[in-house]
Amino acid sequence: MQNKLSTYTCVACLVLKQNRKSVMNTTNWPEGIKKTKQREAIWSVLTTTDKPITAMEIVERLGDGSTTWMSTIYRTLELLETKDIVTRTTLMGSDMAYYEITPHTHRHYAVCTKCGAMIPLHTCPVVEMPQELTDAGFTVTEHHLEIAGICKNCKNKG
Repeated sequence: MQNKLSTYTCVACLVLKQNRKSVMNTTNWPEGIKKTKQREAIWSVLTTTDKPITAMEIVERLGDGSTTWMSTIYRTLELLETKDIVTRTTLMGSDMAYYEITPHTHRHYAVCTKCGAMIPLHTCPVVEMPQELTDAGFTVTEHHLEIAGICKNCKNKG
C-alpha cells in the first residue's frame, strides 16, 4: 500500500559543488566544447526545455528531419555531463536517465509513478541534516530523496 504523505516521487536533488559554473537559462555555447551541427541541435533542445528530459525525448524534439544519431546524442550528453554542464538523474526503480542543464542551485522534481509527469519542487524538503552526520564528521556533498505516490490526474482517472 502506498504512503499517503505524498502524491509524487522525488526524482533527484543535487547539491552543486561550489566551483561549478552555472549555465542555467543560457543559450551561449559552452566553453571548451567543439561545436558541431548535431551538438548545436542537442544544446538547443536542452536549453529550451523547462524540465529534465530523456535522450529519446531529445530525438523526438529534433524531429524526423534530424541527422543526429542516438549514439551522438548519448556521447554529447556524456561529454556535457563530464564538464558539469548537464546533470543526469534517474527515476526510482528505473534505469531511464533524464538530463537537464546543470542548475545554479540544487533541485527536486516530483514524478507521478503512473504517468511520469514531472513537477518541480521550489523548496528543498531536507531542511537540515541529522546531528549524527555532524557528530561523525561527515560532510554532505549531495542528497537524493524519493517519495512514491500518484498524481491528481491519475487518481481522478480511477
